[in-house]
This record gives sequence, structure tokens and C-alpha cells, in this order.
Amino acid sequence: MRPLPLAVIAACVTAAAILAAGCGSTADAPDTTSASRPDRVPPTAPCNADYCDPLDWATAQAATPLTQIPPFVEPLNVVISARSTVPLTDIEQALGKWTTVSTATAVNLAGIHLKCISSEKADVTAGGYVPQRLAWRLGGCVDGNEMSLSGDEDHARIWNQPVAGSKYGAWFIAASYETMCLVRDGRLQPASANKVYAALHPGSVYHCVDGGPGSFHTAHPDGYDDAATDMSAAIVTAAKSHGWRASERTVTVQRRARSGEGGVPFNDTVYVLTVTT
Repeated sequence: MRPLPLAVIAACVTAAAILAAGCGSTADAPDTTSASRPDRVPPTAPCNADYCDPLDWATAQAATPLTQIPPFVEPLNVVISARSTVPLTDIEQALGKWTTVSTATAVNLAGIHLKCISSEKADVTAGGYVPQRLAWRLGGCVDGNEMSLSGDEDHARIWNQPVAGSKYGAWFIAASYETMCLVRDGRLQPASANKVYAALHPGSVYHCVDGGPGSFHTAHPDGYDDAATDMSAAIVTAAKSHGWRASERTVTVQRRARSGEGGVPFNDTVYVLTVTT
């Protein structure tokens, strides 16, 4: 058998290296959580300069303590691309009213005891579903809950995807508008009309995605799609106000589900943002 020419051997080695690299982590990729995560996405995931396609563009199914809200998934609907050179912490500061919040925090609002934000899982690295890396909430915990009484609370759960050659990787976000709601007489209702009942029955209080049962529908009839649109616009505006360059594009993705919490529908659109100095 004739030996392979050196050019062919070199091409095979190069191809193998590319397949092995995938979307691997870099030494400079931030590690802001103790949760374990894989270092690379299998080469089957399509990659570009912005991100590698996750195997699932929705979160894992999440359960609630209320039988009136069956288990649900939520869409990943905003991506801050791996081509961004502005750190996520700087983008958060530029947004001003958005604040990092913790799943361990509970707040008291007019006697209503409510957890600040719940934990959900997503798989953006093809290594299994892991809890959100961090979460932002418009107005933080206290003001955010106040805003939720009128259905104006926008929040975001965020996961990181290390991407080879990128300092910060890509950030995948699940954004939604929510209304503070509760169960009374067996059905979901806005908490704003039942504050005394909510204070006396904190276990019945939850956050309903706008557009679904127990929520307000007027300002944000599509809680997921409206939140993604508004959050993307807010990031672009904040970036430009700080002298950064910001680009926005939309992509159409394949989703395994069409609706989220409370049956609120969401589309196949994802906003991809690149923020550079």
C-alpha cells in the first residue's frame, strides 16, 4: 500500500484539529459560577463568529408549586455574541435600571413575601442542562416586584457559552415580562387586585408571564417576544450612549416548543447583539 502524500496527511490533521476544537473554552473565558460546565460543544453544532447553535433553543422543563401553572419551558430569545468586546458586567452597568439578582433572595412587598427569581436550566454547550449563570431584573428585586404588580417586570436568565477565540464567549438569554399573580378561588388572578389576600397566603403567589392566565395583557400581550424586543433595544441604546458600537440582527431558529408558562406563545426569532468598544 502506497503511503499517503504529506499534503493529504496535513489536511487530515488540520480537519481533526478543527473538529476537536468545536466551541472550546478559552483561558480568558469568565467563570462566575461554581456550577460545573463542559468546555466544548460537539462539532455537530453549527458555529459562526457569534455563537454555536445550542442543541435546544429552550430551557429545560420547569415545575411550579401551583397546580394552575403546569410545567413549562421558556425560549432563549436574546444572544450577546462572542464577537462582543465589552464585558457583560459593563453592559449591565450601562443599562442602569437592570440589576443582578439572586435565586436565594426573598423580598417583602406590602406584606407579600416572594422569592426574587427562580432558577431554571438550559443547555447551550451540549453538555447537559445547567442552572442559569446569572440573572438580571429590571428594577432589581424590590422595584422589580413593584413593577410586576402592573405587569411591567422584565427579567432575564443568562447562560454562557465559551467560544474558541472569544474572550467572553456568547451569552444566551431567556427574557420575559411578568405579572405578580396568585391563586384565589382556584384560578390565577393578578396580585395587585388581591394584596391583602396575597399577604395572608404567600404560598399562593407567583409570577405569571404576561399574556397568560393571571397576568396583564394590555402593555405586553406576548410576554416572551415583547421582552426580547425591548431588552435588545435597551442594550443597543445603552451601548451607544456609552460610545460603544452596537449591532443588532435577528435569526430564525428551530424550537422544540411554541409556548411557555401559562401557554404564552413565543416565536422563532432570536435577537443577536454585538457590542464592541
